[in-house]
Amino acid sequence: MNNIPEFPNQTEITSEHVEIIKKALVDQDIRSADYSVYYLTGWFYHRPARISRIGERLVLDVEGKQGGHIFLGPLGTGPIKPAVEKLLHHAEKDFGEERVLRFLPHRLAEAISAEVTPVRSEEHRDYFDYLYLREELADLTGGKFAKRRNQLNKFQRENNAEVIILKEEDNAQILKCLDRWYENYGDEDPFLEMERESVRRMLPNLWKLGGMGIRVQVQEHMCGISWAVPITDETWLVPVEKAPREVKGMYQYVNWALANSLPSHVKILNREADLGIEGLRTAKERYNPMGFEKKITFWF
Repeated sequence: MNNIPEFPNQTEITSEHVEIIKKALVDQDIRSADYSVYYLTGWFYHRPARISRIGERLVLDVEGKQGGHIFLGPLGTGPIKPAVEKLLHHAEKDFGEERVLRFLPHRLAEAISAEVTPVRSEEHRDYFDYLYLREELADLTGGKFAKRRNQLNKFQRENNAEVIILKEEDNAQILKCLDRWYENYGDEDPFLEMERESVRRMLPNLWKLGGMGIRVQVQEHMCGISWAVPITDETWLVPVEKAPREVKGMYQYVNWALANSLPSHVKILNREADLGIEGLRTAKERYNPMGFEKKITFWF
């Protein structure tokens, strides 16, 4: 912690900060995709994310609109009220930002509001992360998974699928599989081209962070791909899942195969938000999430 500068001074987030961020997330019981080192060190366009501290609490600074600042935190242990007050003061005075904390994971929001009362708050349902028990997605047992089991069994009867564990030396093959998907479906949404660029840029983080992934090969030109990376040791993020839509049941198979391939110490999978997309929300709800990582914004 001593090598992290005191806010408002900052330093770029690097691999040496991974464990201290993970510990702060465990201390605060946070499982948010937004706070994963995978995104913190990869999802930016003009400047990298930065880290600082206020006492024993961490403050993360990620790129906002027009290169602005979105402050995540304060995370970890130690007095929260003085940390929040200092963060808001310097956000306004030194960075020209509003006195606002955006997209707070709900447990952190609860801790903050118990000490500092916001003048306004807003929940962001479209950005709630879906949390699943990895073991349930791997086993698909019980009545609540009957339809998913039937889809999986039908796919296995009709296809000779090969599951290949991703390796760093296979990067070219991984990118080829991803590029094929974006070439087939990328015209449907202008956001997908930006997503494609970001996924390519963040692929090295899969290896740096000790993540794990799979490629499912059905035919020579039909492949699905997915990977997961740690948020904490027990909670992993699934930032990528792609499969050809014309092969019925392949998305379900990729989902199941990844859950079965991950280490046993992984208990919870964060499969991200539905962004308010009706079809995506329905698909995520069908897999019976154990709960959500809710997102709340506070104005002070």
